[in-house]
Amino acid sequence: MALENTLDLERSIEAISIANSQAQSSKGPLSHPYQYSNPAYFSTSGYSTASNASYSNSTTDLLQQGQEQDGGSRPVGIHSLKPSLLRYIFGYLAVQHYDYLNHRTHTIYNNLGPVALVCKTWNAIASPLLWQERTFHGWKAGEELNVFLQQTENADFSSTHEYGEFVRRIEIIDSHDVVDKQNGQFVINWITPDVVLALSEHCSKRLGDLTLVFATGRQVSTENEEGLIPWGSLAESCRRLFMLSLANYICPILPVGQSHPFHIFATHTNPLKELVLKRCKNIPAETFQQLARTCGKALTKLVLLDSDEGLGAAEMIEFARHCPDLRHLNVSWIESVKPKINDEAVLELSANCSRLEYISLLDANEISDVSFQTLSKLRYLRNLILPRAGTSQSGMAYRQESLVALAKNCKRLEQLHLCAPGATTSRFFEALLYCPHLQVLVVVELSKGLLIDQRFKTLGLAKYVDPEAQEGYKLVWHKKT
Repeated sequence: MALENTLDLERSIEAISIANSQAQSSKGPLSHPYQYSNPAYFSTSGYSTASNASYSNSTTDLLQQGQEQDGGSRPVGIHSLKPSLLRYIFGYLAVQHYDYLNHRTHTIYNNLGPVALVCKTWNAIASPLLWQERTFHGWKAGEELNVFLQQTENADFSSTHEYGEFVRRIEIIDSHDVVDKQNGQFVINWITPDVVLALSEHCSKRLGDLTLVFATGRQVSTENEEGLIPWGSLAESCRRLFMLSLANYICPILPVGQSHPFHIFATHTNPLKELVLKRCKNIPAETFQQLARTCGKALTKLVLLDSDEGLGAAEMIEFARHCPDLRHLNVSWIESVKPKINDEAVLELSANCSRLEYISLLDANEISDVSFQTLSKLRYLRNLILPRAGTSQSGMAYRQESLVALAKNCKRLEQLHLCAPGATTSRFFEALLYCPHLQVLVVVELSKGLLIDQRFKTLGLAKYVDPEAQEGYKLVWHKKT
């Protein structure tokens, strides 16, 4: 595309230079360089038709003259711009939208509405960009969502487009501001069974990324099927779905099987590349295991935050065995549930998921040195966050040799957060010099008598002591900016 745009620009410059040379060689006064051509003006002044072309300095006339000399007869206008060049121009009208749930930036073309009304050529290029990503949140989300579903169901009479075929990503966020004063529950929910069913029917051709943020405290009715989200229809229709993000979803308490809607989704969905479940409750353990078997080698990102008792070590082992290409792992539990990550789960992860780059086990406190020492095998590891593992209270402190091996073998480390009561010498910190990309280092329960070597200046790290640390020292280093 860049090569084609460059050739068009060179042809335009060549045409302008030819016209300027002809204007300088001809007789008579030159017109103003920014004056547009006016055939009536030249005819009243007595100039011939051949001279009029020489004194025309508008961009369109010069380009047309250059094409005529090259043997072409096609007029130059907005309709003659190449699709690749139009997409490049429309890119300047895009807006960057940050997705806080998945921590990524999306490009949205919401400003292309007027552009699509210029002509059929522009409409054919702008419509797919305008409809490929849609986000609904705020007070007007319900009205906008209804209009969106109507347009995807019935295409505009003046267009041959099926708008639902262009949709690739949808994000719906329930209203968290409208509360019923009588019982204190949320009364406005954009995410309803009818909405999900309509999405599965009209946007199934290219839908690959679906994000649903339910209102906090929303209860799903289990008395009749009308109150259940049709996850089965979504799984059967959207065969290109590869990213699913759910937040605050309360799964109905039903027997696991054909009557459980979310378990049906876990069984029949397309293998997901990314699965994000935040603050989702009542998901059965069998459903987690089925998701691991269904996603298999396709799964690269797994985020299970604020999970309940349905997620345990057996489920994490199932993910480790069936998802060898896993690269991003972030798991935590709610405060009322005891964390269930143990040595067996970590051993399976380090043995089967060799390409792990990000590991965050916020609540894991049952990881001993037996499994911690195997993390040094993960050569691609960039972020390791274990803030509660290896504490002195648990009696599972890591050996100095394991800490040194981690620093020397995982040379791509950028962030390291762990407890190191065993780091009583400077060997561990000297070994961190093998990690030139290290930007953040957090060490909890550091020995009070440990002297930090000045070699950290070579890494560009600055340190400070966390005043809120209750036991021992909590030292934090960060990259100087």
